[in-house]
Amino acid sequence: MSAKLRLTLWVTSMVLLVSVMVLVFVLVINRHSLPEDPASYLVDVVIDNANDVEFDRGTFEWDDLSVYKRGVYCSFYNTNGELLLAADKDDMDFSDVPFEANKIRTVKSGDKEFYLYDMYVDMEVSGLWIRGVTLTDSHIGITDVITRMAIIILPVILLITFLGALWISSRTFRPIEKIVATANSINDADDLTDRINLKHGPKEMKQLAGAFDRMFERLEKLFEAERQFTSDASHELRTPTAIILAECDRAKRKAKTTKDYRESIDNINEQGERMTTLIDELLGITRLQQGTERFPLAKGDLSEFVTLSAEEFVPADDRGIRFETDIAPGIECSFNASLISRVIYNLLQNAYKYGRDNGFVRLSLQAEDGNAVLRVRDSGQGIAEEDLDKIWQRFWQADSSRGPEAGNGLGLSMVKEIAELHGGKVTVESTLGKGSEFIFSIPLGA
Repeated sequence: MSAKLRLTLWVTSMVLLVSVMVLVFVLVINRHSLPEDPASYLVDVVIDNANDVEFDRGTFEWDDLSVYKRGVYCSFYNTNGELLLAADKDDMDFSDVPFEANKIRTVKSGDKEFYLYDMYVDMEVSGLWIRGVTLTDSHIGITDVITRMAIIILPVILLITFLGALWISSRTFRPIEKIVATANSINDADDLTDRINLKHGPKEMKQLAGAFDRMFERLEKLFEAERQFTSDASHELRTPTAIILAECDRAKRKAKTTKDYRESIDNINEQGERMTTLIDELLGITRLQQGTERFPLAKGDLSEFVTLSAEEFVPADDRGIRFETDIAPGIECSFNASLISRVIYNLLQNAYKYGRDNGFVRLSLQAEDGNAVLRVRDSGQGIAEEDLDKIWQRFWQADSSRGPEAGNGLGLSMVKEIAELHGGKVTVESTLGKGSEFIFSIPLGA
């Protein structure tokens, strides 16, 4: 049995139980509220009406008279037997029964038996007959009315309750059906781009759907990162692996002297180190994207940190390149020291690598428009305009002819990921043949 049907049946059962309890309660209260002796109570009601009769200026005053009171129906006639006032009760019309004052009589109407009591009120100038009628068992009469009403109304209430509960439960559980359908669709089609995007429904269901969408989004990123890592690793490790195997084969077949073996071992070692560096950088980028490794940000003096990092940077070959700095003091913000150190190293390394001999590399840090802006400018070969968007791609190199010293093309991808992790961005301005300027900015606020 579905949850919707269980919920609907539970609500309907509770309404039925409450209705039956209320019905029993009303019947019990009714039985105890009606007089124990209907005949005596009939006489009391008629006498009360007789005492309240007023005749003023040729007319009777009816305001204080009771045509019905707790099961007793009263009718009022003039001395000629003409009906003046009566309760609207078709099965209690006894106008054809002769009047007989101050005597309780038993009369029948259909299959019911009634007590009938007449009293004459002499008003000197006029007279008034008061006739009271009540069931010989008033309890049964009122109970019959209540029971009949319950038999008619209760099924209608239960039907409305059932349909209403079914409608509400259907609308409540509809988002769950959509969540299940989306999950099955993703599972069947292996398409993690699908989302629930629940716009309507209860607040709790929207929160649940939102949690699932965020989970699907994270899974998509994880699978994409895994696919990207596998693709990159398989592609980029192919060359060093081939070189290592070739050197091993060469050593086995052609090496004859110690020098020959040493050359092969040096080549194998160089390619092994290249593979290690490549794998470390790939893992670093993947961890940044996936968020599987925590890089907490701590507030500190960025100016002092950049100054120390610049002093520690030593290029492999300066080629007569001047290194200049322009670092504004006292710039504080929240940053991760390890990652910012990687940014400085990568940008300076690229600037020296592609810089012009006897040229310059300038590192600056300034506070601009609520951001800490780190700039690295060189006087090197620059980047063609059509290649500016490509430099952030993994393994892309502006000059692949430089051989191993050109690096593996992961540095700028890493810089971009680090900028986004800090809530900032990195851009580049470059003129072919004149040099490039990389602009790395992160917020000064927390």
